[in-house]
Amino acid sequence: MRIPRPHPSLRWAELQRTSTFRLMLALGAVFLVAVALLLGITYRLTQRELINRSDLILASETARLGSGTADERANRVQAAIAASTSGLNYFALIDAQGHEIAGNLHWSGPPPAETMKEWHAGTLAPSPLLTMTTRLPDGQSLIVARDITPAVEFRARILALSLTTGTVVVLSAVVAAVALGLGPLRRIGQLRTDAKRISAGEFSHRMPVSPRRDELDLVATTMNGMVEEIERLMVQVKGATDAIAHDLRSPLARLRMRLAMIEPRPESVDQAVEDIDALLARFDALLRIAELEAANRRAGFGPLDPMMLMTSAAELYEPLAEEREIEIALSGSYGHQIIGDEALLVEAVGNLLDNAIKFAPHGGKIRLCLIRRGEEMAIELADNGPGIARSERDAVLRRFYRGAASRQTPGSGLGLNLVAAIVHLHGFGLELDDAAPGLIVRIRAPEFRTGPA
Repeated sequence: MRIPRPHPSLRWAELQRTSTFRLMLALGAVFLVAVALLLGITYRLTQRELINRSDLILASETARLGSGTADERANRVQAAIAASTSGLNYFALIDAQGHEIAGNLHWSGPPPAETMKEWHAGTLAPSPLLTMTTRLPDGQSLIVARDITPAVEFRARILALSLTTGTVVVLSAVVAAVALGLGPLRRIGQLRTDAKRISAGEFSHRMPVSPRRDELDLVATTMNGMVEEIERLMVQVKGATDAIAHDLRSPLARLRMRLAMIEPRPESVDQAVEDIDALLARFDALLRIAELEAANRRAGFGPLDPMMLMTSAAELYEPLAEEREIEIALSGSYGHQIIGDEALLVEAVGNLLDNAIKFAPHGGKIRLCLIRRGEEMAIELADNGPGIARSERDAVLRRFYRGAASRQTPGSGLGLNLVAAIVHLHGFGLELDDAAPGLIVRIRAPEFRTGPA
């Protein structure tokens, strides 16, 4: 069984789990896909328009330059080269043997076999070209080409724009997710802090409700109503328990005093006095637990050495252990500090020792040690008694519960409940473990340090 002690969590990890953060990232992803599709469509349509315009120019130039006689064609080709100021147009007039008659293309090899349109990447000119080849009736071939560098550069610009836009969209989505997620996260952090105060016993505390009346305020309002009802029921139950304990304690104390004054006393009267003492002890324990659960002792908290309080508790119960020839082995080092109420913690360790002495066999051994584990100090008590079954380790921390192995042993069933109340008041952790044989009870507390380690 374990009573957990709250641990600090990573703020970034919490932020990633918020619904606002995930929603903004999802919207960013959708927007990124939409922008990518838009840029892709723009790229395809624009590139197609550039190619279509190039095709129209090539077809127009082919029709103009391919008419007339061979000499007229050659003259028109040379004139077209001279008139081209953009540097994007290329021409070549090839005879039937594959020799270039006129033009500014680096043609070599046999003449083209058919009329066709194709791409050339740096073979006919320094730049990539879109060419249209036409086979003329007299065996000559006319090649009209256009530099497609602008289309290639446009494609590169579109790709660069896509990468830039995608990066901006992703960064914007992350920044927006962080910015929009921090507000609710701060609110939730405040609600968690308030919830921890309530769970620690401050039932009069309420969660704050802002004027915005958003969804978190609706949750806070509902929680406040629930806590108010719990507080009302707890006050009623506590009042009834305290009233019963107070009202019965005084008559029982008077009855004990009268029985003790009977002389001579028969054995039955002595037995009745012992039973009354057990009842008074049980009422004292109930009132003590009620005081602790009301958190009325926090003002006495301060730095203390856990080894010293363990030593005090061991010395207090050493005579009782010696009566049963039980050895209390104390181990650990002085000099560590935790924050708490020394009297309460001595009482808690004393209750653990009292339980261990009750259930350890005659001549048994109890090990009480202080262990440092990372940033925590653990007060660990182990005995070689019958132990507690795993299925009962939650139940034994409740009031009046007595395990199967302890029902034949005198007691009130409040010892471990009192320890749990003290541990809960301090915000420490409480663990019950198997000693095989016996039981290990472990109180975990954060180590207090006044300076750098």
